Amino acid sequence: MLGPMEDRERRWLGALLVLGTMTVAVILIGQVAAIVSYFNDIILIFFLAWLLAFILSPVPTTVERWVPSLPRIIVVVVTYLVLLVGLLLVAIVTAQALAGSISAFIDSLPGIAASLPELLAPWQRLLDQFGLRIDLLSSARTVLDAAASFGGTLVGPLTDLALASLSIVGNLVLVLVFSLYIVMDRDRMLDFVGRLVPPRYAAEFRLLRTSMARSFGGFLRGQAILGLVYGAVAVVTHVVLGLEFTGASAVLSGVLMAVPFFGPFFAWAPPVIVAILTAPDQVGLTLAIMGLALLAEMNVMQPRIMADTVGIHPLVVLASVIIGAKLAGIPGAIFSVPIAAVLSSFFFYYLNRSALAAGDVATRAARVVEAREGRPIRVPTPPTAADEIGGGFEPPQAPQPGT
Repeated sequence: MLGPMEDRERRWLGALLVLGTMTVAVILIGQVAAIVSYFNDIILIFFLAWLLAFILSPVPTTVERWVPSLPRIIVVVVTYLVLLVGLLLVAIVTAQALAGSISAFIDSLPGIAASLPELLAPWQRLLDQFGLRIDLLSSARTVLDAAASFGGTLVGPLTDLALASLSIVGNLVLVLVFSLYIVMDRDRMLDFVGRLVPPRYAAEFRLLRTSMARSFGGFLRGQAILGLVYGAVAVVTHVVLGLEFTGASAVLSGVLMAVPFFGPFFAWAPPVIVAILTAPDQVGLTLAIMGLALLAEMNVMQPRIMADTVGIHPLVVLASVIIGAKLAGIPGAIFSVPIAAVLSSFFFYYLNRSALAAGDVATRAARVVEAREGRPIRVPTPPTAADEIGGGFEPPQAPQPGT
């Protein structure tokens, strides 16, 4: 028989158990990832349906508020029928314009590449005067080759959508139908999930519902509005100034504007680059229009749209965007901020709950109301003796003899 283990042997055994657990966890994660990747197309449809339900859920609620006599099912069905027809028409027309714009851009690449030396010569001389050793010609050719490769991969799916391909349109219809059921039966589905949650986690489930509705719904609606508005500004700029490749440039500007934190720094660039390559005399005016629109969106629209939807520190936003972009590219950068907002809500919830034991009755009651209603509750701080004296309050004097 083996004798009792020494302390060093116990430590080694504990370390081996930790390493073994981590190894098994990595293997399990790999297996789950393989299963998820096998069903990624189905998961994507359900995810897009859930996302669309989150974004569009205020529309039936607003209609119900205007016409309270209508049953919810009628409001939701009519709303989604209008959205179905509208989204299909917009998607087909947009895809047709975008596919034509990208194809025209790819066809014009040889002429653009031939004119690059003449176009970039003034900018190259300016860089040389400042002592910057940057070869604009080779860099521009590299960017054009990458754009041609990326555009070629997009033309096929966009052409299928423009021609109302059965698979593409069928997937869009599935997304809308699933989203319709999610919006229509939202309360019953949430109640069913709530019954599955153990009672001791009921507060956490309510917090999850509140934080996801506020963060995901508000943030994604806000980013979508910002992207659509800036894309419309790019379309107007192209039409007014007579620039080419309107569809590709406007879509790229809108998508970049929808990417949080980093996107707005580059959203102005596509129309300006098109002007540099095709209409050098319009570069200044294009830059002025896109720059003014960017300032208006960032300083007027974004604060109003994003008010009270995220509520996390800008440093956390930056870190979450970097991590999300590293893990999943542009979709990861977009969805990282609402996910960080949800995690932040849980972090502060547990942080506050750990401090409840040391708080008084008013503090505990306020924290319970915060967890239930999802809004901060201010608890007045009792005045201290120093505050009372400083505010003009004099402590009672000892009674004098004879009084």
